[in-house]
Amino acid sequence: MSQTELHFEPTIYYRPDGNQLVFQMSECKRIDLILKELSAIYQREDKRDWPDRQLPYEAPELILEAIGLLERATEWGEPTDDELTGEPPMTADEMHTAAWKEHQEAHR
Repeated sequence: MSQTELHFEPTIYYRPDGNQLVFQMSECKRIDLILKELSAIYQREDKRDWPDRQLPYEAPELILEAIGLLERATEWGEPTDDELTGEPPMTADEMHTAAWKEHQEAHR
């Protein structure tokens, strides 16, 4: 099977001692392959004349929308200012101390 084909089953290799090594494809890699295939489908459909199209009328627009959404889902960007503002994170010691105080007050 070539690399451009969607192939999500794990790859299994056998060591000389008979043990198996199982390699799972990462979720990001799966989405990347789906994106490539959706892009290829869109490009093929866009090159066809109207009478020869194989997908329903609105399908190319929906494919472009799906590509955009999947690309957004896999982007690793810097956090925005809104995500960075707020309360500073607590250390484990601070959380434990606060929980212990709350526990002591509950038993008074």
